Amino acid sequence: MVDIATRVYNHNWKIDPIVRSLIDTDFYKLLMCQFIFHRAPKVDVTFSLINRTHSIRLAEIVDEGELREQLDHIRTLRLSRGESTWLRGNMFYGKRQMFRPDFMEWFEDFRLPPYHLEKREGQYELTFEGPWHEVMLWEIPALAVIMELHSRAVLRNLGRFELQVLYARAMTRLWEKIERLRALPDLKLADFGTRRRHSFLWQDWCVQALMEGLGPAFIGTSNCLIAMRREVEAIGTNAHELPMVYAALAENDTELRRAPYRV
Repeated sequence: MVDIATRVYNHNWKIDPIVRSLIDTDFYKLLMCQFIFHRAPKVDVTFSLINRTHSIRLAEIVDEGELREQLDHIRTLRLSRGESTWLRGNMFYGKRQMFRPDFMEWFEDFRLPPYHLEKREGQYELTFEGPWHEVMLWEIPALAVIMELHSRAVLRNLGRFELQVLYARAMTRLWEKIERLRALPDLKLADFGTRRRHSFLWQDWCVQALMEGLGPAFIGTSNCLIAMRREVEAIGTNAHELPMVYAALAENDTELRRAPYRV
């Protein structure tokens, strides 16, 4: 099992890149991406990452060089052969070949488009522009990078033993929750923690703990990479992004009323 505290103490992103795969993302993003790829391939959008907690001045906590390094690393990622095989051949929700061949051919050659990063009033403004089905795939990795760089900055001055104790306490708290959850009849629980996770290693550890602690009551994770590696169900369908964009594209009240039902 990975020694998370030691890996955090090393603070070496080349060992622990925050996002290590194009499928280190939520399953529903890929399902929505395929939907948009087929239904709205010519729609251009602009997405921005905004910190709604203004009291946390991220640009004063997270180093800009580290942030750019992580974002640039993500832009080098491409789908591996094993990941492509998993998406093409695995069974999701009891169905094989959920991802159509034309979408997979596009995705196998895909790299994330450029980003635009600025500092303003103690915050980062991170913006992505381009075709909807390309730009949308930045959402989860961008959020994961910001969250984990913030965590790394907060933990940077802790010593090795302090980190060991910190993670031991966190693991104990999670296991205590798992023990309480076991008592609930007909429990079904899934992990949807990717976008706001402390780190990839911590999310992966939590999924393994839930698998062992809850057994069949743990029905899967939204994170495709973890689902593939741990051989659990990839969970998710779609998010509010689809009806929101269709609502923004509406040209009159009739189209606006119909927007949620175009999904």
